[in-house]
Amino acid sequence: MKRNSPKKKKLIKKSAGKLILSPALKKLLPKQIKAALRNSEIRYRRLFEAAQDGILILDAETARITDVNPYLIQLLGRSREKLLGKTLWEIGLFQDMEKSRTAFKELQKKGYIRYEDLPLETLDGRYIDVEFVSNVYMANGINVIQCNIRDITLRKHAEVERAILETVEEEQRRIGQDLHDGLCQQLAGVALLAKALAHKLVTVTPHESADATEIAELINQAINQTRDLARGLSPVEIEVAGFVPALQKFADSTEWLYKISCEFIHSENAEFQCKYEPLLATHLYRIVQEAVSNAIQHGKPKKVVITLTTLEDRGLLTIQDDGSGFEVNNDDKAGLGLRSMRCRGRMIGAWLKISRDALGGTIVSCSFPSDVEKNFKKHQGFGKHEKN
Repeated sequence: MKRNSPKKKKLIKKSAGKLILSPALKKLLPKQIKAALRNSEIRYRRLFEAAQDGILILDAETARITDVNPYLIQLLGRSREKLLGKTLWEIGLFQDMEKSRTAFKELQKKGYIRYEDLPLETLDGRYIDVEFVSNVYMANGINVIQCNIRDITLRKHAEVERAILETVEEEQRRIGQDLHDGLCQQLAGVALLAKALAHKLVTVTPHESADATEIAELINQAINQTRDLARGLSPVEIEVAGFVPALQKFADSTEWLYKISCEFIHSENAEFQCKYEPLLATHLYRIVQEAVSNAIQHGKPKKVVITLTTLEDRGLLTIQDDGSGFEVNNDDKAGLGLRSMRCRGRMIGAWLKISRDALGGTIVSCSFPSDVEKNFKKHQGFGKHEKN
């Protein structure tokens, strides 16, 4: 004997082309909506509290702060209680009242304003460069203003560093060109005169002729040394022969100038996998120059090894010496050479590591992207560096 199964109650019925909710569904929906709103509020608060940008919530009518996240509290050095109820110009933004009123009217009219560079004053009187973005939206039936404040101090410092390095690079090229085209040519002319004088004196006063010949040889040595200095200041080999031959030439010149062993080792696939465009090649070349110069100046090594290879999709450049090593200070106390290396690393999206070798000496490692032009556009000159 079959039991009649209970009929399922329909939660939604259709009548005369309209949807009719059952009493059970009408009772259930408010609970679900409240739960969804509560979960949404929890997610918002988590994002608000954890954001690494400063966030302010303002009353759209009075422009006074109604909420502030922890990041901005820490950035300004003020307590939450001292920020709530204040206006933007009272916390160090838009201190000019006329400008603040103009900005507020523009925000009310357009619903959105953005300033790429504003000075923000902290409690201790410091000024921080910030990017300021503000928009108006409705929350719980009330218009509110949300202000996002991003600390761009590091970005500004990087821009200044990049401008300085570009200026230095241009000046080095100019001096190198002047040495090559000016001083070297003058010295070459003097060497020819000394040789001619030696030839004239050979039958009259052989001893003085030998002296003149020696002078000519010394001048030629000075010419070679000046040319090596010019190449260091303006490494034309990078553009003419390529990055790998330029590093080999640098190693040879280092051996000749400083009378130490300087070896350059590179894998066959290093040049094939990485496109050494002028931007990448120039910065890597300068990093090698600084690393070797620091090693010779501070560590007094007998041997320096420059290695260029690839690891997966990145290039790897290392400079290792057997000297006494040198202290790797933090960024505030580091010398100009180390700061220059780190800045150049950031400009090409490289990871730069400077460490002491367990057997003595220093190791400088630079891991860089093979497509530096794409990486440079992505990071706008920022990279990473670390030290041991």
